[in-house]
Amino acid sequence: MDKIKFNDEGKSAYEKILSVWPKIIRKRKEEKLSTYLSLLMYKEKKKIADQSLVIEAARFVFPKSYDPIFHMIEDIEKFRREMLEPFKDINAYRKMPVKVRRWKRKGINKKNRNSKKRITAFCASPRKNGNTDLLIEEALKGAQSVGATTEKIMLQDKKIKYCIGCRRCKDPDFGKICIIKDDMDEIYQKIIDSDSLIIGFPIYTGRECAQLSTFFDRWDAYERYMLTSILKPGRTALVIGTWGYTHIDTYDHIIETVISILNLHKVETIEAISACAFEGILHGLDEKRIGIISKYPKELKKAYEAGKALALS
Repeated sequence: MDKIKFNDEGKSAYEKILSVWPKIIRKRKEEKLSTYLSLLMYKEKKKIADQSLVIEAARFVFPKSYDPIFHMIEDIEKFRREMLEPFKDINAYRKMPVKVRRWKRKGINKKNRNSKKRITAFCASPRKNGNTDLLIEEALKGAQSVGATTEKIMLQDKKIKYCIGCRRCKDPDFGKICIIKDDMDEIYQKIIDSDSLIIGFPIYTGRECAQLSTFFDRWDAYERYMLTSILKPGRTALVIGTWGYTHIDTYDHIIETVISILNLHKVETIEAISACAFEGILHGLDEKRIGIISKYPKELKKAYEAGKALALS
C-alpha cells in the first residue's frame, strides 16, 4: 500500500474492502489487490488510485458474491433502496427488480420436431412452490410441450444421507453403486435411465444450498475403480440457480461450478437459467407464500423455452 498513492475516496474504499477479509488471510488478499491495482494504474496511466479504480481492481480479486460490498461503496443510497427498503416496506418489496436470464444456448433447434426424451428434474429447494420450484415446473412444461416424458423429485422429501467416505465404491469387486441404504438407491437408477436432467437450486450463503451439495457428494459413487464411470457420455442438462440479491450475474460462478460438477460426471449442460431479486419482507414469496416469480410470466417463459430446447437437443 505504501507504493500506491490514493486520493481520499480511493484510500477509504481500499481499506473498507480489505476489512471484509479475516485477519488470517487479509495480508494475502492485500498483496493480490495491490498487484492488480498497480497493473491497472500502469495500464491506464494513472498515478493516483481513486475509488473507481480500486473497485475495478478488487473485482479481479474478489468473487462476484462480494458485489454487495462494492455496491455499498459506490452508491449506498441506491443499495438501501434496492436491498434494505424491501425488508421494511411492502410496496418497496413489490418493486424488487425480479430478473431471469437464459444463458447462451449451444445451438438452434429445428422447428416442428418432437421429443421422446426422458427428463428428470431435481429441485434442491426446501420450499415447494418457491421460485426455484416454479421455474423448474415451467421448464418441465416446456419439455412436455414437445413430447418429453418428465418427472420431478424434491430432494427435501427424500432421505439422502451424507457420503461417509468409506470408498467402497472404488473397490474393483464392489457390485453396488453405494454402500449406504437410503433413497439414493432409486435416484441413482433414475439418473442412469434419464436422457436429460434439470438441476434447480437456491443460493443462501454464497454457494449452492446444502441439499444440492449433499446430493452431488453422493454422485461420487458413480466414479469407479481405475477412473471408470457408471455414467456414460450422452446426457444433457439444464441448470437453474436462484438467489435474493438484485443483480443477475452475482452468482454466475456458482452456476458455473454446478455445470462443472455435472461435466465431471459426463453430463453436458446445454441450457442454464439464473434468476434473482427473491428477497425482502416476504422472502421472495407473495402473500399466499407462492414464489414471486409467478407474477412475472415473461420471465417464467424463459424457463419454459429452456426446457423445450433441452427436450429437443
